[in-house]
Parts: sequence; structure tokens; C-alpha cells
Amino acid sequence: MDRRDFVKKAAVGTVATAAVSTSIGAPAIIAAPRIQWKASSFWNTKIKIMFDGIKEFCEIVKEMTDGQFTIKLYGGGELIPPPGAFDAVSKGTIEMGSGSPYFWAGKSTAFNWFGSIPFGMNAQSINAWFYDGNGQKLMDELYDRFNLVGRVVGNSGVQMGGWYRKKINSLEDFKGLKLRIGSIAGRVLSEIGVTTVFMPPGEIFPSLERGVVDAAEFVGPVHDRLLGLYKVAKYYYTPGWHEPGPVLDVFFNKKAYYDLPKHFQRILDSAAAEINIKTLAKFDAQSGKDLDILIKKHGVQVLTYPEDVMQKVKIISERVIEEEAQKDPFALKVHRDYKAFQKEVAVWGKMSEKVYWNTMA
Repeated sequence: MDRRDFVKKAAVGTVATAAVSTSIGAPAIIAAPRIQWKASSFWNTKIKIMFDGIKEFCEIVKEMTDGQFTIKLYGGGELIPPPGAFDAVSKGTIEMGSGSPYFWAGKSTAFNWFGSIPFGMNAQSINAWFYDGNGQKLMDELYDRFNLVGRVVGNSGVQMGGWYRKKINSLEDFKGLKLRIGSIAGRVLSEIGVTTVFMPPGEIFPSLERGVVDAAEFVGPVHDRLLGLYKVAKYYYTPGWHEPGPVLDVFFNKKAYYDLPKHFQRILDSAAAEINIKTLAKFDAQSGKDLDILIKKHGVQVLTYPEDVMQKVKIISERVIEEEAQKDPFALKVHRDYKAFQKEVAVWGKMSEKVYWNTMA
């Protein structure tokens, strides 16, 4: 018998027993069904904050259901290769997965906008789009096509631009470089002569060390220090124009999600929102300390991309993003909504956050 069918029949039998017991004056005894899921993360246990956030997500679900709903979490590669979680959850092999939406862009380019696009919105604006704009509604529409229910479960905030062995003074300095980078940014850089490669976190350091790539980006000071990237490249560039507000996602098999009691569905949603806020808070709290260690202890030189380089890259990015959006009607729909919301929130951001930080500087 299918586990879910068993759970449903058990629940019906429990209710019937409770009704009989009540009719003869005895106290009703209701045994709530126990639900057990399996989950596979893109991240392994060494990728702090991201993996730890998903681990805490599972703990919250168990706690809020008084142990009636448990999720067994596996790190990337333990149960399924990191990129395979999407298909495994979509097919119902396991019930839950996690990563970042742009990892699934091979399925639909629309996923890029739910992850991060070059010169896109920062974490604060992204959250506004998801929680008070059309972000979640559009995300529901896209993930539903793949038999999934998706939720935002974190953001790193503006990332660093990457690690280089040589200084970047002009667009010419990018030509011929082999760079580890993903998403639409890879297409942008390929137009100025960069060979782009995407690889999982565990392969970045050895690839940079052996010269498989000349430069690499990952996240920011916390994880870049843990990966030891400072040992093989000393020039650390900012800003992370390619991922200014990269979203982390958690996704559930659609049938598994809707087979849950309504209040369990709500618990999953609430746990995702809680971890989303906590994840960004951890990045904000820890990044400055780790950047200080990289500079003072390891002699890393933090450099800013030249302004004229960023202006040229932005122009190329706008064209490439528009071309990417035109590939798919739904991606174009998302792109237009995203850009309209970005323009709207920028009115207040320029008046508040930008003025404040300029004053602080």
C-alpha cells in the first residue's frame, strides 16, 4: 500500500474511533499520522550558512509539528549529485530539494530572474518583490510546470566580484581569461572574450590551483575564505554586479506538498520565510569579520572594478538579458514584471539607502 494512502486511511480510522469513544463517554484518543520526507541539498555540509539554513529549516518543521513531520536531509552528493535534486523532486523520487533558482535555468531561462540577474535587485528589493509584488505568484506559475512548489529560503546579499591572479584595469584584461561563473553573467562575459565555466563549490579551489580556470567567483568573504581561494589568488574584486541579490530556493514535490494537512503546508511556508530572513542576517553579520581576516591575516588586496569597465559591462548586460528574455514568452513576462518592480523600488532606494550610505562613506 502507498504510504500516503496508508496515512489517509489511518487518519480516517482514528477519527472514527474517536467518534465511537466519545459516544460512550470515554475520552477521544487521536493519533496524528507521522510523515517522513527525504530532502537533498545542492550544498554539502562544508558550505556553511546555506546548508545550515536548510538543516535548521528541517528542525523547525519537526519542532512545529511536535515530531509528526520529519525531513531527513542529505548534503549535495550524499544521496543525489547536487544538480540532480531538481529532477528527483520533480519526479517524486524524494520530496524536497534546495539550491538556487538559476541553477535550474537549463530547464527554463525564466529561472534566472528568480535567482539573480546582472545589475538586478538587491536582497531587500528581491524580498519586496516576492512578498509584496508578483514574485511569488510568478514563481508558483513557473515551478508548477515542473510538478514543484517553490519557496524563497535565503539570500547572500550583494556578492563579491571574484578572485583574480592579475588586476583588471580595462575590458581588455578580461580577454582570454577562463573564469568560473554561472547564470546570465557568463554570457555577458563571453561577449568580451572570457571563457566561462560553471562548477560546484568543491571543485573551485582545485581548478583555480591547477590553472583549469584563471579566476573564480563564488559568494563572498565567509565562503570564499572557507574554500581557501585566497591561497591561489590575491586580487579580490567588488562589486558582485553579476549577482546583486542571489536567491536561495527550497522546493517540494507538488503532490507531496498538497497531500499534507493544510497547517503542515503553512508550517513549510513559514519556516522558509524564517530561514530567508536568518540567512541574509548571517551573511550581513559575518561577512565584515571574514573580509577583515582575509585582508589583515592573508594579505588579500580588495579592489573595485574600474567605473568605466562597469559601465560597459552594464550596457552589454542589458542587451544580453533582453535577448535572453525573448527566448521564452514566460521569461519575457517575468522580465517585464521584474524590471518594472525594480524601477519602482529604486525611487525610494535612491532617496533613502543610497543617500544614507553615501553619507556614511
